Amino acid sequence: MTLAPSTISSSVHLPAPATRAMDLFVARFTNRLETPPNGFRRQRLPRSAAPDAEQRAWLEGRRDDVRAAMTPTPGPEVNRALLKLMGAHAAFGAPEREMLGKVAIYAEAVAHLPTWAIDAARKAFLRPGWRSMWSGHGCPEAADLVAECRFILLPFETELTKIEAVLDAEIYTDGATEDERREVLAHFGDVLAEMRAGGAAITEPTEEEISAERTAMARANECFRARDRAQAAAAGRDKLMWGRLPISDELARKIGLRAPAEVE
Repeated sequence: MTLAPSTISSSVHLPAPATRAMDLFVARFTNRLETPPNGFRRQRLPRSAAPDAEQRAWLEGRRDDVRAAMTPTPGPEVNRALLKLMGAHAAFGAPEREMLGKVAIYAEAVAHLPTWAIDAARKAFLRPGWRSMWSGHGCPEAADLVAECRFILLPFETELTKIEAVLDAEIYTDGATEDERREVLAHFGDVLAEMRAGGAAITEPTEEEISAERTAMARANECFRARDRAQAAAAGRDKLMWGRLPISDELARKIGLRAPAEVE
């Protein structure tokens, strides 16, 4: 599978979202992650399902790109995005001093967020479909802006968590090594040589032996049947033939059948 290199053009723009092919590629490894019984912080991955050198390099590149895109970028770009937000929703004629003070408050609230997420949230507030609790009246509060940014960042945070889990997983050997295979084959050769040297042989039973065993089994079965018939006759309950299966009157009543005597 060939994936395009993961690149992010600028820290103030939305990073390239993960495609379906990228999601399936990462899922190949996350679906094989195992949680050890003695801890849950670091998961395990069998070596047969672990990424190879090329796959690991791609995962590391994508991780670094997403990390870089989610780095907080306070500064003039953030202030310009906040001024655009307030200019689109604030009342006309607001004093400049008041606007600058409000920008300072908002900038403090979003100081831990990247600029591209703030600008994307600003654009989301311009049309219906935002996901925060903003009522749509007036200018969005700082808490509304932060909440909208968190919704925008969520897919990238989820992807980053999955990639880091794969890259940080403890790799263990889930199959026999070449040395272990050679040791087992050598041991098997020794055992086989001992068996041949000792003259041990496994033979199949002859037809005469099989026939004698069948005759003995038939004789034993007939003895059991004769005993059952004698016990049934002594109890006054001869077995009746229901189809081809001989059963007693008592068993017939238990399974819902009626004996001929009862029918008469």
